[in-house]
Amino acid sequence: MINLVRAWIAFQRNRKILFYFCLISFILWGCYIAYQSEIEAFPELTNVQVQIITQMPGKAAEEIERQLTVPIEVATNGLSGLINQRSISIFGLSVVTLTFDDFVPTKQARIDVAQRLMDAELPENVKPELSPDSTPVGEIFRYTLQGHLPIEEMRLIEDWKLEREFKSIPGVADVITFGGAVRTIEVKLDVPRIKAMGLTVDAIAQALGQNHANAGGSIITHGEESYIVRSIGLFESPESLEQAVVATQHGVPIRVRDIGSVELGHRTRLGQVGLNASDDVVEGIIYLRHGSNTLETCAKIREKIEKLNNFILPKEVQIIPHYDRTDLISRSSKTVVHNIVFGIFLVCLVLILGFGTQYWAMSFGVALIIPFALLMAFVGVRLAGYTPNLISLGAVDFGIIVETAIFAAEAVIVATARKRSRAPGLINESIVKVLSPAFLCALLLLIAFVPILSLQRVEGRIFKPLGITLVSALLGGQLGALIFIPLVSFLVPVRLNKTHGYTDRFFDFVLLNCSFVAHKVARLKKPFIYSLISIFFLLVILCWKMGREFLPDLNEGSIYIRATAPSTISRESSVELAQLIRQRLKNIPEVIDVISQLGRPDDGTDVNGFDNIETLVILKAPQYWKTASTISGLMTVAEAQLKNIQGVDFNFSQPIKDNVDEAISGVKGELVIKIFGPQLENLQSIANQIVAILKKTPGATDVAAEQLLGQPELRFEANRELLARYGLRVTEAEEVLETALLGKLAAKMRDNQGREIEILVKPNLPEPIDKNTLSSLPLLTSDGAKIPLDEVSRPSLVEGVSRIYRELGERRVAVKCSVRGRAVVDFVKEASQKLKDQIQLPDKYRTQWSGSFENAARAGQQLLIVVPICLIAMIVILMSWFENWILVALVLLEIPFSLLGSFVGLHLAGLNLSISAAAGGVVLIGVSFLTGIMFISEWSQSGDVWHTLKESGRGIIISSGVAIIGLVPAAVSHGIGSETARPFAVMILGGLLSSLILTLTLLPGLIATIKTPPTNRKNKFHQK
Repeated sequence: MINLVRAWIAFQRNRKILFYFCLISFILWGCYIAYQSEIEAFPELTNVQVQIITQMPGKAAEEIERQLTVPIEVATNGLSGLINQRSISIFGLSVVTLTFDDFVPTKQARIDVAQRLMDAELPENVKPELSPDSTPVGEIFRYTLQGHLPIEEMRLIEDWKLEREFKSIPGVADVITFGGAVRTIEVKLDVPRIKAMGLTVDAIAQALGQNHANAGGSIITHGEESYIVRSIGLFESPESLEQAVVATQHGVPIRVRDIGSVELGHRTRLGQVGLNASDDVVEGIIYLRHGSNTLETCAKIREKIEKLNNFILPKEVQIIPHYDRTDLISRSSKTVVHNIVFGIFLVCLVLILGFGTQYWAMSFGVALIIPFALLMAFVGVRLAGYTPNLISLGAVDFGIIVETAIFAAEAVIVATARKRSRAPGLINESIVKVLSPAFLCALLLLIAFVPILSLQRVEGRIFKPLGITLVSALLGGQLGALIFIPLVSFLVPVRLNKTHGYTDRFFDFVLLNCSFVAHKVARLKKPFIYSLISIFFLLVILCWKMGREFLPDLNEGSIYIRATAPSTISRESSVELAQLIRQRLKNIPEVIDVISQLGRPDDGTDVNGFDNIETLVILKAPQYWKTASTISGLMTVAEAQLKNIQGVDFNFSQPIKDNVDEAISGVKGELVIKIFGPQLENLQSIANQIVAILKKTPGATDVAAEQLLGQPELRFEANRELLARYGLRVTEAEEVLETALLGKLAAKMRDNQGREIEILVKPNLPEPIDKNTLSSLPLLTSDGAKIPLDEVSRPSLVEGVSRIYRELGERRVAVKCSVRGRAVVDFVKEASQKLKDQIQLPDKYRTQWSGSFENAARAGQQLLIVVPICLIAMIVILMSWFENWILVALVLLEIPFSLLGSFVGLHLAGLNLSISAAAGGVVLIGVSFLTGIMFISEWSQSGDVWHTLKESGRGIIISSGVAIIGLVPAAVSHGIGSETARPFAVMILGGLLSSLILTLTLLPGLIATIKTPPTNRKNKFHQK
């Protein structure tokens, strides 16, 4: 180690041109990498997921499960890297979600799924589709169309103009259209007339399809010109459709106008969007392509919107943005930039105060390491294949990074002042003397990052970029100490005034009092031992009573509210309920816009019925919040506005968090209990029992169970004997019913703008359609007889299945809840015991906790394995360095010294012990070794603990003070984006503070009882 440091310094001095060329080249490269780096607001939090969306209109949930979901699950089971398979089957729609392990690339996962789907045994004319190539946090932009055109025309503009325009932007994976009616052309048939003429809906639809075609001919020559021959037969308007001939009887053509009418209609509404006072608007949701740049894509979207509004769209139609991920990134960036700039300022201020103005060169040299280390962080993250995010950058403590340089600078100052010389050999040896144990501390700190880098899945996606950022910055700090401290060493003054400055008097005062306390401790051996024992017991008590959670909630600056109404609710009633919710929320002064979504979009990308109302609440900037100062406080205000709405369960979350929670657990909730079993009735009964228990458990809010049953059905059960007697098939009876409600697709017509409109043929039935109307639908037998539907199929009103959830091949139901005012882990422990005591599960039924608790448990198990291994590795390295167990034990005392302050700091800050705090504690262990190693190393050389306290105490105070002060901005920050970094910073800050105090007081007192270092080689550290 010593020889390497000497060789580096010699290279730096003897090969200046080459050295400066390499240094400048690296700085320029680092600046380029930093400039090119995309900075995300939050890291990607979910595993690779692929959704298979399959629609089969008109089919009930049980039929969807049987015909679509199960075959797709069978076909995709056993894919390489597949770790979870779950599905939901509802009326007309099946969505199967496949989750893959971290090592599976997204592109490969989509290819594998597409290949397996070719083997799925699905009904004819059913085409499964893959979800957009995006992620659960890929929703980056929302807008609505506002104008005075009919809602159907607005939907046509969205479908055939805006979607194409936005999809042409690089980085956009898909545009999901929600709300508005999809226009159709309906041929309404007069049932008595078609009965009299012996026609059927199928025959008419087939005839219309044959009447809708263009044909190409060839090229003919006419004189000196050539003509292209075409046959034009497409329908160009509803009027041309009325003239179409569908049959001929006795030489007389039968046209559409003879048997019915042509009207403009729309598809069955599956969802609806409301905005503030408007109940029906068209909304567009833009998804980011996996791996694309968020800021760049959002900027291009805004440019496209400006172009569309000003030059392309009709004057009475405008695109109004509501949600832009750029706003969140901008607000989070302000928080992080403030923390970084303020932290750097405080570090530089402490350096100047610590070294004194006479040693400005050393302060400048140490300060130069900060931007150098930041460039190293950007380079390291890029080389590791990650994207920098505001969480990882916000947790960087430049005080810790420059600790090695501070010790080197202090060593140079002491050596030049003592020898009154700045000879190259003297400076080199003073730097070498300090950098050896300092590099040992850096090695221990790098080992401390191993547990963070070993985290997997959700927690790994959050903390791996953070760990790589800190490791790269730390390496930059060590390299910067070797580069910049020798460069500025020759500017250090060697002759100073005899009078001490304010800085010197401050350090003399502090160290004198530390020495006084240490002498007291050395004379009171038993009280000292009792104090050490008390520290350990206090640590255990604090750790035992500390609340536990996975991660603090990230403040996104918006609220996402999910309302669950009774499953029997109609679309009209759901629209009224959504209007009431929007009105109540608009009463909150901080609210700008309220957008509600009920049901699902027509492409099936969201799986909901009319009983599900999702409301996005757009808020003002946090500096304008007056009703409450935090996002949780505003959620409480919103909850108070909605609490007296009867029969509706509410869940309060945030846009990204809601998507991530659902992607992780498959349930729209923060914390989930899943019940697995074969029978839907039993699953629903168990879920209702769990709901009753959870509602009585302190801390539980928004408790609700998924509703599997309760969907009213008008069921027609076919009588096979009667059908056979009339020579009819079951499918014929089903097609009559399906055609009456959905219509029969005859053709697709394009208007003069190229927009495609479906032509549907259906009987003209009286409104509203009821049981009697459907029962009287005619079936035509082979001999021309007309049989009413209820003669061969018995109608009945029954309670059917609304949804069927499956996971890993089993049916399941889930109970969701949120936890407020209490740590999640503690809540789960209490609730689990209550469920075990009060519910007896039948055979083949089981429960499983999921959501954030599952992540916390997995991360905790990972840390329990990796942290002890890393601690053993640290002990082995310390032993190989000191070669004495007593010295190693003295260094290890830094762990309880620092952890005591960490837990006290968390308690005073009102924070729980989360994975973020645990990661800070792991880093703290490595950081806290620095002060102990430097102190014990100096004592091992000098042999006098009091001389050591006087000589190395100043460097220890400056280095620890810089590290502490550098964490203050992140520890006290409450801005958007600070939630994860704050526990991390508080953990390290509190630990460093207690470690500094105890190292300068208790540790010298303990060492004084040993009297002499347990080694006879006083120059041992120079020989390493």
